[in-house]
Amino acid sequence: MPYRTPALKSSVLRVPSDTAAVPEARRRVVAVVRGWCLPLAEDTVATLELLAGEVIANAVLHTRESCRVTVTWDGTRVRLEAEDAVRRPLPLPTSAPPDEEGGRGLQLVAGLAQAWGSRPTAYGKSVWFEVGDPSSSSARTSHNDHGVERRFEAAHQWLPGAGPVCKALTGFLPQTA
Repeated sequence: MPYRTPALKSSVLRVPSDTAAVPEARRRVVAVVRGWCLPLAEDTVATLELLAGEVIANAVLHTRESCRVTVTWDGTRVRLEAEDAVRRPLPLPTSAPPDEEGGRGLQLVAGLAQAWGSRPTAYGKSVWFEVGDPSSSSARTSHNDHGVERRFEAAHQWLPGAGPVCKALTGFLPQTA
């Protein structure tokens, strides 16, 4: 995993093992970040809220256990880490059929976060992402537990069928090459 500047601000919250708790957790994350009075554009905060909902929901839904959410600010980016206590294979974006309602959460994370990844922890696993000023990075990066790096073009890379879901969640339809 690449070197990360120590956090200037940090907050931890516990999310119960109920998917009904995810919207409140998402709102709490946004409230924490707003409370820090960070120099973030509104669309960055909206992206943070969307992606927080995705990774927190995945942690709760797929493990049926509570998760620990850590939000940090390093002076440039907000990082959210959702840690659960289930040791399963680290998650990867998958392709979902166009008519499936779910299965695109990590595609959204990969397409909208400036960096993201997953790693094993002492208690289970963690999925994290970072958002911040888009000018601070022209490429998107993901990292797995072995530090393998994949570069994403600055334009979003969408898998087939993700457009309608993106439009429903964010209000815009991504451009395809």
